[in-house]
Amino acid sequence: MTRKQKASSQPIGAELLQSTFVVNNTQKIFHTPTVEKLVEEAKSFIKAEKGVEAETLFRKALTLEPVTPDLLNNLAQALELQGLKEDGLCISETILILFPDYLFARVALAFAAIHEGDNEDALELLTPLFSRREFHISEYNSLCSVLIEYSLLTGNHRAARMWFDAWSGPDPKNPRLDVYREVVKKINA
Repeated sequence: MTRKQKASSQPIGAELLQSTFVVNNTQKIFHTPTVEKLVEEAKSFIKAEKGVEAETLFRKALTLEPVTPDLLNNLAQALELQGLKEDGLCISETILILFPDYLFARVALAFAAIHEGDNEDALELLTPLFSRREFHISEYNSLCSVLIEYSLLTGNHRAARMWFDAWSGPDPKNPRLDVYREVVKKINA
């Protein structure tokens, strides 16, 4: 049975926004040139929503660099593009077990919990991220997106707006912002 949480007046993640943190574009993960080439090609397939092709390349990359969280995470995305959501979530759960600080696994599992109406599990997954003081721009984009979703589903429209504004600052041209821009406009109307 899923647990639902009542709307809170305190915005989720407020403690993060009340602290000093950095959003940067510094690459943190490095691969061998062969794997980097596979990842580049596979990511182009992800953007084109060609999950089968991306899956093949990520699996090949994982044979060269096994148990690498970013490769596993991208494999999970490729599977989800093919409609294999449960397989993707299983990989995300594995990543979380092996690499508990890996933001993308926490966010993927939090999105799944939110969509199942299990806001307490989502909050439990997200809370450790609020103590971080440095984010890669892609991490911050994912975090803001899930926090907007969480806020909307829990009825905390003020928090949704707050996270939209916080996201707009470091990455104002991010196309994913357009998805939420209309929602935020309706909230303010």
